[in-house]
Amino acid sequence: MSSAPRSQDASSEEERRALREASRRLLVSHTPQSADEHGAATAAAPDRQAWTALAEQLGLLGVRVPEELGGVGLGLAEELLVHEEAGRALHGGPFLPVLAQTVPALVRHAPDRLEAVLAGVEVVVPACTAWYRPDAAPLVLDRSGRVSGTVPSVLEPVGADRLLVVAERDGAPVLGLVDAASTTMTRLTGVDLTRRFADVRLDDVPLDELARGDDAHEAVTALESDGALALCADAVGAASAAFAMSVDYLTVREQFGQVIGAFQGLKHQAADLLVLLESARSALAFAADARQGDDEGLARAALAVARRRCGSAAFRITNEAIHLHGGIGFTWEHRVHLHHRRAKTDEVLLDAQGAQARVLADAVFGLYAAQG
Repeated sequence: MSSAPRSQDASSEEERRALREASRRLLVSHTPQSADEHGAATAAAPDRQAWTALAEQLGLLGVRVPEELGGVGLGLAEELLVHEEAGRALHGGPFLPVLAQTVPALVRHAPDRLEAVLAGVEVVVPACTAWYRPDAAPLVLDRSGRVSGTVPSVLEPVGADRLLVVAERDGAPVLGLVDAASTTMTRLTGVDLTRRFADVRLDDVPLDELARGDDAHEAVTALESDGALALCADAVGAASAAFAMSVDYLTVREQFGQVIGAFQGLKHQAADLLVLLESARSALAFAADARQGDDEGLARAALAVARRRCGSAAFRITNEAIHLHGGIGFTWEHRVHLHHRRAKTDEVLLDAQGAQARVLADAVFGLYAAQG
């Protein structure tokens, strides 16, 4: 296979750099900056004006949507770049689940509903958490088209207009939409101060069906892989910001008449963290490439590696970032603990109970079996 011309590669890289910079400015401008501000924002009702502005100003919700459907027409790599910047800024709200899961699902199964979502007029949040809560019982769809059950630990459902859910009927999955106002939400308290989680209870709620059978099964697989990739990018972004803050601190904090970054031990520690960060970013990039390929076994294995690597790397980097900041890193006023809280939550969601090691082992055995 021939490689792309150098000028094309340079142009693509320049476009990604511009997208990264523009996304960073916009996301930071719509994100609280202190722990107190984050706490107030997550306790209050969602800011719909800010959500609409976020949707309109750069069209970020449509970054992977084809132009003929009103989107920007970029690819998965560019979308993950946006998710990384959201993690870096510690942006909360339904941005990640809507961009990563709802929008692609609507592109495949309900393109007529896209316009309102891309414009920020309607917020449709996925309430599909089996990919990080495998212990949860599935929702049940009865013969009259009504759904009952509980979806645990849903990311940012509060304030949504509709929820995208997966229910089972006669053992087969059904994808559809429900009115969020017809559900009961119980907010959860966790270590992450930048995002809301809630258990969502449905009692005989009417389902607007979008897909069933094989189509619904493919939709569920896409929801899980797209959500996991986005969360990996979020973790990389949170870790990247914590590492950058640490390097900045090492170059200005003085001890014994010189900046502490000159000490060999801290140089080595920073270098090790950079290697860890870039290994996580590489695992994410490989998983994204595999996601778009034809080898499902390789895609599963690559995603398992990324989920395990990105979560654990983000936790370690942000944990050591607190220590590299010395005493100030342990204070409520410094932002670094917010990145650590976010990274820890991402790690738990990405690799709950070490399940990805088993997924990876099964995928590797499958790859070898396929090769004879």
